[in-house]
Amino acid sequence: MRICGRVLAGCAVSFLLASPSARAQGYLAPSLGVTFANPSSQGRADFFANLGFVSPTDPLGAELDVMYAPSFFGNQGPLGQNHVTTVMGNVLFAAGSGGGGRGRYGFARRGGSSAVRPYVSAGVGVIHAVVTDDAGRGISNTDLGVNAGVGVMAFSRRSIGLRADLRYFRDLMDNQSGNTTNIDFGSFHFWRAGIGLLISF
Repeated sequence: MRICGRVLAGCAVSFLLASPSARAQGYLAPSLGVTFANPSSQGRADFFANLGFVSPTDPLGAELDVMYAPSFFGNQGPLGQNHVTTVMGNVLFAAGSGGGGRGRYGFARRGGSSAVRPYVSAGVGVIHAVVTDDAGRGISNTDLGVNAGVGVMAFSRRSIGLRADLRYFRDLMDNQSGNTTNIDFGSFHFWRAGIGLLISF
């Protein structure tokens, strides 16, 4: 638990202290998604948001990904009250350009800052799961986690666009005493697909 807290704090500090260029494109992307490819969650809704920045002329950026998935394990029976929350700090590699004309890394419309930017990203953070039964007894678990994804951002000249994202999440657990790194891939994993607004600034 202490390690999870340290990693989460490190992700937040690194994100806040990162120094984007003077021309960096900041954005906020509130989105609606679904989780799948997990025995307990098949097509249930989740809500997530991304706060980040990426240079209009360079490919690198960074973002904070926060997700809340109510009733991840189902909404019937003893697992009726449950949720999964993830907080991830990611590094972003985005093609495309936010400037006018064709950018060095991809596609942009002429005469403005509109751009379509496909991207890949990956990072580390925490996965927090809570399950409460009908008697009020609950189980809460917080693990280190990793994620990786691909998607596309469509920036517009009016600061409102769209973002689509497909992402894989997996926890990390110290479940092998003979592992010299004390870290191994855990058994809890799922995919998330989502689409939302893109508010640039």
